Amino acid sequence: MKTIGRILIQGVDVLLPLGVTLYAIYWLVFYGDRLLADIVRPLVPDSYIWPGTGILAGLLAMFIVGGFAITKPGRWLLDRYEHFFVRIPLVKTVFRGTQDFTRFFLAPSERGEFGQVVWVPFGDMHLIGFVTRGPVYGPADADGGDRTVAVYVSMSAGIGGFTVYLPRAKLEPTGLTVEEGMRLVLTAGVSMVEPPRAVPPKPEPQSGKPAT
Repeated sequence: MKTIGRILIQGVDVLLPLGVTLYAIYWLVFYGDRLLADIVRPLVPDSYIWPGTGILAGLLAMFIVGGFAITKPGRWLLDRYEHFFVRIPLVKTVFRGTQDFTRFFLAPSERGEFGQVVWVPFGDMHLIGFVTRGPVYGPADADGGDRTVAVYVSMSAGIGGFTVYLPRAKLEPTGLTVEEGMRLVLTAGVSMVEPPRAVPPKPEPQSGKPAT
């Protein structure tokens, strides 16, 4: 019976992540294709609308817009419409939030310290946090370690989180990538691929007490 149970558990371990991943891909492709196909439908005859047409149209549009955006006229135009949107209340919040989100995941080379995974001290414990704003708070002539950074600390399973402001010197890098840090947090530490380097630093000894 133990052998049968282990075989069943192994089957669940293989099929469940695979099934969830394939369903998520199917959902995104199916509904994304339908949405994009509805956008291009007024522009082309129905005889040219095939499954996958919306996805191809979306990829083509992203390629064309991206190619235009890296040109000098494109950058000028993008600066103009960005300047327009950030002047509209509420709209600028959505626009800036979406812009930061896409740059966070799609342009890691441009974020610098933004998104760095760090250990956040919390009493005798350490939490995993993500730097969301670099050392821009505090006197301009202050040492980098004395300036304050904003750190987002997510709760497990992605059910919420909070933002804390701490001196840069109190934070220690985990050595994790953003993807590794998010996986570790969202799975409450049960991820089987947790890098061995994700070890919290030892707490500083309190006055009069030796470190253990």
